[in-house]
Amino acid sequence: MMENQPAYGQEDEIDLVALTFTLLRKYRQILAAALACAIIFGAAAGAHTAWGGAVSQDAQKAYESELAEYNRKKESYEAAKQQYSLDMANNEKSQRDTEYAIQNAQEYAENSVWNNLDPYNVRVAQADLYVTTNYQIQPGMAYQNPDRTDSVLSAYASLLGNSSTLSEVAQQFNMQERYLRELVTIFSDPDTHLLAITVMSSSEQTSSNILAALLEQVNAMNANITASVGSHTISVIAQSSYSTVSTDLRDAQTENSQNLLSLQTQIDQLQQSRTRLDSNFEDTTKEWESTEEPMLQSTRISSAVLKFGLIGLLVGIVLVCGAGTVQFLVQGKVYSGKELRDTCRLPLLGTLASGKTRQSKQLDAALDRMEHRPDGSTDAEMICLMAATIASRAPEAKHILITGDLPADQLTALAAALQDTGALRAQVVTAAESILTCAATVPQVTSADAIVLAADCTCSHYTAVNDQNEQIQRLGKNILGCIVFE
Repeated sequence: MMENQPAYGQEDEIDLVALTFTLLRKYRQILAAALACAIIFGAAAGAHTAWGGAVSQDAQKAYESELAEYNRKKESYEAAKQQYSLDMANNEKSQRDTEYAIQNAQEYAENSVWNNLDPYNVRVAQADLYVTTNYQIQPGMAYQNPDRTDSVLSAYASLLGNSSTLSEVAQQFNMQERYLRELVTIFSDPDTHLLAITVMSSSEQTSSNILAALLEQVNAMNANITASVGSHTISVIAQSSYSTVSTDLRDAQTENSQNLLSLQTQIDQLQQSRTRLDSNFEDTTKEWESTEEPMLQSTRISSAVLKFGLIGLLVGIVLVCGAGTVQFLVQGKVYSGKELRDTCRLPLLGTLASGKTRQSKQLDAALDRMEHRPDGSTDAEMICLMAATIASRAPEAKHILITGDLPADQLTALAAALQDTGALRAQVVTAAESILTCAATVPQVTSADAIVLAADCTCSHYTAVNDQNEQIQRLGKNILGCIVFE
């Protein structure tokens, strides 16, 4: 709050909290002024915009041209939006496929025995098997029995390369079938009836063990092929183990590494492409959002009414708040008991609810509660407390005078209320109008033993309180304290 009319020699101070509450209490005037200004400004803007009359032919053509350009940009944006969605979907699919390929390539690079061999020191185990069915041509016979040697040879080659056979062998070496298949080469020659089995590994022992397991499978197939294809004899005619250099393996390993690097480069390029797509579409979106739809005169009127209506709303609020602030600064009314005490340097005996505060409802009552103003519910207790305070501060006083710039009936009622309390029942409590306006108050002041000054925030001013205090002091009396109706 501002100490509106400070005591002599004091500087002006503004209590912003008090000023804020003072303006909040003018919410009815603020709303009314804001609404009135909004209507006035909006109507004036609409009339000014419409003053130009109907839309001219040139304005209509300009509008149609602008509208066509606007629709073209809109279609272009929608097409760009659809293309962006399609490109993003394709990019995401490509990234998923590439990431899956990288995962498989990395897994293969880590787990493939063949891919991890030293191409300059490959250990090879090889066995050559010979298949015979003891087939003979019958001399002089027009019909000859079929020679099933090639069929037997093909059956061995097929069954050895079968997934179930290789899976069974791979399990013995704690290896996946697809990685074992890379180490094993099976070659059959129908002309010589030879079946060659070649196994590569990183050690001679491993190669020999895998070859031995495959030869066991050959022996296990013998009975089945005999029953299905024909009787035959298969025997190992040569078996060897050696170390060799494989340039094909070296080239394949290099190709696998380059393929993995290529996939990683591809995923980086896809991510960069996605970033470019996002950036380009963001630029396109910003450009579209900055495009304004063209308006005809009628649309401009509505826009102007809305715009200036809002301006009028703010102007109305500012006007009432400005007027309220000026009134607050100039009027100098007593704001509260605390402010009266601090401004006029007079003791405060207590505060009571004014008639205006008693009638406050809804928002006004809420503002009073926020400021801790009395609502009248504790006035009886406060009267007793103030009477006891007066009796304790002036125990010898027989005549107590209640005066102030309040209506006479309000002063009389306050005096009667204090008189009825137990603390002042033995004293004489009287009331007198302000010493500034009533000459009859002067002799009452001079004859009183104690003087209590009453003020009401709805009508009392700081200058009046100071003037009454000065007049009473000139009569040789001091004010015992103040009672303020808030």
